[in-house]
Amino acid sequence: MDYLKQIKVTIILSMLIILIFPSSINAIEISDLAGRKLNLPDEIEKIAAVGPGALRLVVYLEAEDKVVGVEEFEKRNQKRPYIIAKPELLELPVIGPQFGGDAELITAQNPDLIIASYLSRAEMDSLQTKTQIPVVSINDGSPGSMTEKELKTALNFLAKILDKEKRAEELINFFNQSKVELQAKTGDLESDLRLYIGGIGNKGAQGISSTESNYPPFKYLGLKNIIEEKDKSNFSISKERLLLEDPDLIFIDQGGLKLVKNDLKRKEFRYLKAYQQNNIYQLLPYNYYTSNFATMLADAYYIAKILYPEKFKEVEPKEKADQIYQKFVGKPVYNEMADIFGGFKKMNLN
Repeated sequence: MDYLKQIKVTIILSMLIILIFPSSINAIEISDLAGRKLNLPDEIEKIAAVGPGALRLVVYLEAEDKVVGVEEFEKRNQKRPYIIAKPELLELPVIGPQFGGDAELITAQNPDLIIASYLSRAEMDSLQTKTQIPVVSINDGSPGSMTEKELKTALNFLAKILDKEKRAEELINFFNQSKVELQAKTGDLESDLRLYIGGIGNKGAQGISSTESNYPPFKYLGLKNIIEEKDKSNFSISKERLLLEDPDLIFIDQGGLKLVKNDLKRKEFRYLKAYQQNNIYQLLPYNYYTSNFATMLADAYYIAKILYPEKFKEVEPKEKADQIYQKFVGKPVYNEMADIFGGFKKMNLN
């Protein structure tokens, strides 16, 4: 009898372990993009996404139905295409502030997985320890804006976890085809125009002096920013340097539009050639809680239309932007973005 009782107790305990810790029975070991090894449950029905770009990529992969909560920042700053396109996300509980959320609030929503972006290894390990929920990184945790290469790597990696491989392939192909179209129409062209991009966001809105080396929309068109810095992406220049370079055309990221307008009230900036000839153009903000890749492509088409109107005469930038947003976030949101930021147009210098 004692032997039979022991067997029964063992069976009951085993069943309890399976019920309480199912992921420990059917766990999948992976290495995330920060090189951390961890076990994931074989079925992922509920997720939380924290840090710059994490929720954006979930929406890109059409997996927003799995999201159980959003960072407070997403509700407070409803200015990014993926949030505008998916307002239902704003009805979800808050899981903490930006750049990592809050362990207790995340645990309360009981996700199967936490997807993290631009958190340090220490921050991810701490969050995983506190929540007892796997935390998977979609980048290596180093600071800076997400690059195109990092985007594609993250999409492919995350797609395998969320069973969205076909969607990732479709989106990457669309991105590549858009670049091919831009480059095919401009590859044999040479422009003598000297261009500058200002107002680029960097940990918040910035003025006209905030610029970027290797600005992606310029790169797609074979163009260069007249002011670049080796081994630097976002950086600021002095007003003297901008005046000295005196670009022919200036493009402004609308994330910093108010600050740029204040800058241009300064008497010295009125001597700029682009100011005097009314050649300052507004672009939708692409670097907002890291890179918005749909906006990046839309901006590139608008720049192409300005510089090469004959080559792009069949392209209407607003319609093109909506095609791109439809593909990336499932809704044509150009008008909503334009209502918030101003949209594609020349800057009113009055």
